Amino acid sequence: MTGWKEWAIAEVVDADEFQTYLQNQVVMVFADSAARSSALSTSVAEGMVSYLEDSSALFFYNGSAWVAAASDGDITGVTAGTALTGGGTTGDVTLNVDLSAVTIPASQLSDVTSTAAELNILDGVTADATELNILDGVTATTAELNFVDGVTSAVQTQLDARVLETNGAVTTAATGSNVVRNITLSTSAPSGGSDGDVWLVYEA
Repeated sequence: MTGWKEWAIAEVVDADEFQTYLQNQVVMVFADSAARSSALSTSVAEGMVSYLEDSSALFFYNGSAWVAAASDGDITGVTAGTALTGGGTTGDVTLNVDLSAVTIPASQLSDVTSTAAELNILDGVTADATELNILDGVTATTAELNFVDGVTSAVQTQLDARVLETNGAVTTAATGSNVVRNITLSTSAPSGGSDGDVWLVYEA
């Protein structure tokens, strides 16, 4: 088969051109496959194209059989199932996930022993992965971890604030009394002092 040719008025169409440009490229129309078989019998060749009116389908001959040129498929519609919305029976179809309807089967949480209240503690956590990974390898017990209950900022920042609040001399009673008179928090060794003073040394 050779493609397309446009003839001029009164131009002679020879046998080769008729065969190549007309007969070999024509789309033959038949009522059905039986009518096609009756008309063509064994006079078929690879590349022939036919149209069947009963099925409104186009076929081509592949050298051994008539094959549908296109398949409509067998999907007649898309239905939105559990946790999905959308779907349709024609045109472009979209499915959307309804996150509010998504549930995790209990079988997938078989090893989780935390209660809902305990899991909800994580609600609002803003720590990034690097900060959370600091806990990797920590073996503290629940009781030990609960010591940070109520902490609202960096632990070191809060400790430093407490140091500022208690550092220096605080007069609480007269000399000779049974209660603490002065409390000193310092990085240096004790020096001076009076009866009843307390000197706390910490590492900076």
